[in-house]
Amino acid sequence: MTTPNAPIIIRAAPTIFRFHLDMHLNKEDAHLYRIFKERVSVPEQGKAIGIMASKIPQGRFSEVVAWLFPLVGLDDRETMVHIYQMMMPEPVFASTKELIKKSIGSDWAELAQRIPTL
Repeated sequence: MTTPNAPIIIRAAPTIFRFHLDMHLNKEDAHLYRIFKERVSVPEQGKAIGIMASKIPQGRFSEVVAWLFPLVGLDDRETMVHIYQMMMPEPVFASTKELIKKSIGSDWAELAQRIPTL
C-alpha cells in the first residue's frame, strides 16, 4: 500500500540523507578527529589508518580519496597526507597525491604550502 505522499518522500530522501550525513561528519570533525590527533601518536595513527585502509578494495581506493578529502578540513587533510607519506611506497604515494589534488581542486595550493614535500 502506498500513500499519496510517497513520491514526495522519495524525492526528499537524498536531501534528508545528506542532512544526516553532514551532521554525522561534522560531529566527527569536531570531536573524533581532534581526539584522534591529540591522543593518538602519529605512528599509532598510521597503524590505525593502515588497518582501515586494508579493508578498502584496492580497485575502489581512488573513490575513497575522491569522497573523503573534500569532506574533511585542511588540518585533517594535512594529517592524512602525512600518514599516507609514511605508509605508502613513493610510487603509490605519487599517484595518491594526484588523486588528492584532483579531489580538492583549488584547495591544493594551501595544502601544498603546509606540506612542502608535496
